[in-house]
Amino acid sequence: MEAEQEGLFSLCMIVKNEEAVLGRCLDSVRDLMDEIIIVDTGSTDRTVTVAGWYTEKVFTYQWDEDFAAARNYSYEQATMPYVIWMDADELLSAPEAEKLARLKQQLAQEHEGVEVIWMGARLSPQPSQAAPTVVPVYPERRPRVVKRGHFRWQGRVHEELNIGAGSALNTDVYIDHRPSAVHTERNLQILKRWIAEEGKAEGRLLFHYANECFGARNYQAAAASYEQVLRELSGWKEKRITCCLRLSECYRELGEAELRLNSLFRSFGFGLPQADVCCAIAGFFEERREWESAIYWYLQAIGRQTAPPGERPVSQACYTWLPHVLVSRCFAAAGEWQQAYRHNEQALAYLPGNQVLLGQRSALHQVLEETRYKKE
Repeated sequence: MEAEQEGLFSLCMIVKNEEAVLGRCLDSVRDLMDEIIIVDTGSTDRTVTVAGWYTEKVFTYQWDEDFAAARNYSYEQATMPYVIWMDADELLSAPEAEKLARLKQQLAQEHEGVEVIWMGARLSPQPSQAAPTVVPVYPERRPRVVKRGHFRWQGRVHEELNIGAGSALNTDVYIDHRPSAVHTERNLQILKRWIAEEGKAEGRLLFHYANECFGARNYQAAAASYEQVLRELSGWKEKRITCCLRLSECYRELGEAELRLNSLFRSFGFGLPQADVCCAIAGFFEERREWESAIYWYLQAIGRQTAPPGERPVSQACYTWLPHVLVSRCFAAAGEWQQAYRHNEQALAYLPGNQVLLGQRSALHQVLEETRYKKE
C-alpha cells in the first residue's frame, strides 16, 4: 500500500516505569505505525529495554514535572506527516485496528486538508473498582492524530493538545485505556506547585485540582474547588455538568443531603437532564426508600438514554442496562411486580446470560405466578 511505502504515522509516547504494559500497547499498533518514538522520563525498571524491542528511536528526557513539555519533545523527534499519541496503558483492539488501517489508507489519498483527527477512548476501571457482573466503560473523545509540526501540547499535568481551529476529522476509532496505577498524589503535587507559581487557581487548572482532590478523597477541598469552578462566569458546559455530579458525591461523603441533591439539579442549568445525572437523583431517593420519586427519576434516565452526553466522559452503564436494573429493584420494593419483571427483562437484553439478572427473573416470575394464583 502506498501509505506504508512512503510512511504516514509517527507514534509518539512518553513513558516511565511501564515495563508491565508497554509491550501490550505496542503489539496492538506496531503494524500500523511507520515510526515509533519512545521518550523515557526516568524509568527504573526494564521499560527502556522493552521499548528497544520495538524501535531504535528511544530517547531520554530529563523529567521536569511538565507532561506537555515531554510530549512536545517527543513530537519534535517525529518525521512522518502525522503524529499519533498513546499512553502505555492503552491499546488498540483488533476491530479498532482494522478501522485505523482503513483510515490510514484514506489519509494516504486525501490527507492534504486534514490537520486533526479525533478518536474515542474507552476507560475501563481497574479490576478492584469493577462491578462483579460487568465492567463499566467510560468513553470520551480527544484529538489523537495531528499534522506534524502544526500543534503543541499545553499543561503541566492533564495536558491537552492546542488544536485551535485546525481542520478536523471525526472518526469512530476507539482506543482502550486500561490503567494499571493511580497517580493522584503525583498529580496533586504538580498541580499545587503550578498553582503556587501562578498565584491563583481558575478554569482548567482549578477543575483538574478539584478532580485530584476528589480522587484523594479530600472531599472538603474538592467541594470548595468545584463550587469555585461553577461560580466562574465562563466555561465548558459539559465540564460544569461533571462538576455538579462530583460535587454531589462530595456532599454525600460529607453528609450534606440537601446540598447533594441541589448539586445535581444545578446541572440542569447547563443543559437538558442527562441519563447519569437522573440516575444519581434517583439514587438519592432510593437510599431514602422514597420509591415513587426514585422510580420517576430512573424512568427519566431511561428516557434520556438516546441523548448524547457530548464530549463529557460518562458511564455507558447509565445509558444502557443500569437504570433498568435499579428501577426494577425499586418497582419490586413498591410491590409493582409486573413492572419489576419488565425492566429486569430489558436489562437482560443488554446483559444476556447475567446470572444475577437470571436469578432475579426466576424470583420475579415466581412472585407473579403466586399473585396470579391468589387472584384466581
